[in-house]
Amino acid sequence: MCKKLLFLLLVGVSCNSIIFCQGSGIKGRVLDKNTMETLIGANVVIGDQVTVTGLDGDFDLPLKAGTYSLRVSYVGYSEYGVDVQIDEGQYMTLEILMFFSSNILNTATVTSSKYQKSLAESPVSLNVMQPQLIENVNTVNITTALDKIPGVQIIDNQANIRGGSGWSYGAGSRVLLLIDDIPALQADAGRPSWGDIPVENIAQIEVVKGASSTLFGSAALNGIINIRTGYATSEPVTKANVSYRSYMSPKDDVKKWWSEAPSRLNVGVVHKQKIGKLDMVANGFYENFDSYYEGAYDEKIRISTNLKYRLNDHVHFGINSMYNTGRAADYFLWNNGSTGIYKGLDGTFSERKNQRFYIDPQVTIYDKHQNKHKVFGRYYYINNDNNASQSNSSKSFYGEYQFSKDFRKHGLKLTTGAVAYLTTSDSELFGDVVLKHNNYASYFEIDKSLADGLTLTAGMRLEYNEQLSPEVFKGDTIPGGKVNESKLISRFGLNYKLAEGTFLRASWGQGYRFPTIVERFIETAVGSFFVFPNVELQSESGWSSEIGIKQGFKVNSWEGFLDLSFFWSQYNNMTEFTLQQDNTGRFGFQSQNVGETDIKGFEINWIGRSKLLGVPINILAGYTYINPKYKDFENNIPVYNSISIPVGSEEKQNILKYRNKHNFKIDLESYFGNFSAGVAYNYTSATETIDQLLGNIGQIRLYRKANPGGFNRMDARMAYDFGLIKCSLLVENVLNQEITLRPGLLEAPRNIGMRLDFNI
Repeated sequence: MCKKLLFLLLVGVSCNSIIFCQGSGIKGRVLDKNTMETLIGANVVIGDQVTVTGLDGDFDLPLKAGTYSLRVSYVGYSEYGVDVQIDEGQYMTLEILMFFSSNILNTATVTSSKYQKSLAESPVSLNVMQPQLIENVNTVNITTALDKIPGVQIIDNQANIRGGSGWSYGAGSRVLLLIDDIPALQADAGRPSWGDIPVENIAQIEVVKGASSTLFGSAALNGIINIRTGYATSEPVTKANVSYRSYMSPKDDVKKWWSEAPSRLNVGVVHKQKIGKLDMVANGFYENFDSYYEGAYDEKIRISTNLKYRLNDHVHFGINSMYNTGRAADYFLWNNGSTGIYKGLDGTFSERKNQRFYIDPQVTIYDKHQNKHKVFGRYYYINNDNNASQSNSSKSFYGEYQFSKDFRKHGLKLTTGAVAYLTTSDSELFGDVVLKHNNYASYFEIDKSLADGLTLTAGMRLEYNEQLSPEVFKGDTIPGGKVNESKLISRFGLNYKLAEGTFLRASWGQGYRFPTIVERFIETAVGSFFVFPNVELQSESGWSSEIGIKQGFKVNSWEGFLDLSFFWSQYNNMTEFTLQQDNTGRFGFQSQNVGETDIKGFEINWIGRSKLLGVPINILAGYTYINPKYKDFENNIPVYNSISIPVGSEEKQNILKYRNKHNFKIDLESYFGNFSAGVAYNYTSATETIDQLLGNIGQIRLYRKANPGGFNRMDARMAYDFGLIKCSLLVENVLNQEITLRPGLLEAPRNIGMRLDFNI
């Protein structure tokens, strides 16, 4: 009996061996060359057979003996291709390492749809900035890098995209700031804290232009700036940099108040390493800024960590954190438009100490059907200790569940999720009253391939906001101490690949923004004027539409793309910070709904690289034109009375306040072996209208009449890379122009900086 069982066992093993030997085919695993992480969902084409990689980044295709062409593609990566010879009974095994694509149109982005798609396939205008340019221009505050992107302006630390915002001191932002896909605005004020962004560790910046509230909520009325931080690579990396900047005398020497040149010292360091299944990134930053504004300064220390643990190829855990502490001082308006232009108006100077930190836990799970489940959030604590009775603290919690599924057979991708955003704020600005703002939302978006090269994007979001306060605030009655509102918004977009490298797009999206706690409840004094609360402030809404074409090209050494877009936005109940006089005779600002507005315009972007006489050149350029107007201007008495007469005119004109109609930018950078050089130019036309009453303060009206035009700014830089050390020399405002991005504040005079970058 035992001999029979042994015989049958041997026969079975032999048969299995014969069957296995008769089989032939190819199997393999697809990995990112930098991080060595598996790429889930990569397209694998072998002959006439198509498959996608699974949860382990693997694929397996049985094939007959023969010669085959193997092609692997993944968003943002160069296509992998190789010819393979399969012999009878052979099962070939491959490990395929994918490299990031050098084709700009293939750049992988996530912001426009919450999942990866190429830059060319986006249904909306989207700009991407890579870390090399951020480093080369010695970015110590991310706003200087963002200001290079066409259509984007940073005015007094407020982001403005295509004229959707002007200058509104203290008002919330219509542009949502994200750090690693999570909202990073100061929740109670709706303002960005630019100092929290780790400029020493940025992988990519993505800027979406136009209404994006459907995917990201209230504050994305005008667009999104998404800062994506760096990740650990297969080889350990340690980098450090130190820079020093000295500010020179202004062109008009009478405006100089200092005897010793103001200066700025910055130090940054980052370390990235993989330790088994753990990815670790740790970075730090120090700044000591002795300002060119009299008495102003800024000193801070920021520490960040990003940790990611791969339990297996199906489950990833992560936790990111940031801690920022510092002290600073500045003023709101200049003293006067001549000798006191770099000095503060009496009563507008303030000093503050701040502490901010956030913790971002997250978990990503791929189930057996290759569906992606992601749970992530942020706890964000802010404490500002201000000497002008303006101290405040806030705590906010953001949580989101996101589900993504790819219905490949139907050419459809689905992203859906739910959000909770809870904020508590305690501030002297509110009379030490604790206020709360709760936001809940659910959303979904689909991308559907309708035909060869044609993709439809559609999405909806249901948003609920509520603010909780005392029933009586500063004499105003708030029924039940609660204001709440629900809003359903949607968007649609089309992207059509007309030809190789030619992409047409069209989009329409609704925008929505609920007032922030600060806008409704702030009451304070700034010098001789005040900031008034407005508990009756209503939410803003509107829509933004666009039609555009992106044309990629490669002619001899020229490579890149041209992008032309026409846009049109309309807003209802637009909120603007308006200077007025109250019934007691006090002058001050108040957030007010100014009615309906209309903004039309067009934009041209040119991004690419070339060689001139054998010398490589990188190009980033763009021109933006806007025509911003109030609807029913003559009959909108509050707006008509509050707006100034444009400089050089004799009567009021229908132009939205604090906007610039024309903006042209270009940045050129070239390389000669280890030597590089760059130049940047920015032309911005005049700010045509402001608050009429503001012109009476600090000689602002007189200064505007004496300087009626816009400004021309030029920066230059050069560097030499010695290998372990790169040395850079940078000059900002080469022409030493007087630049005012907003009335009552003059930008920096010409300054020279030195930067050393170390690869340790």
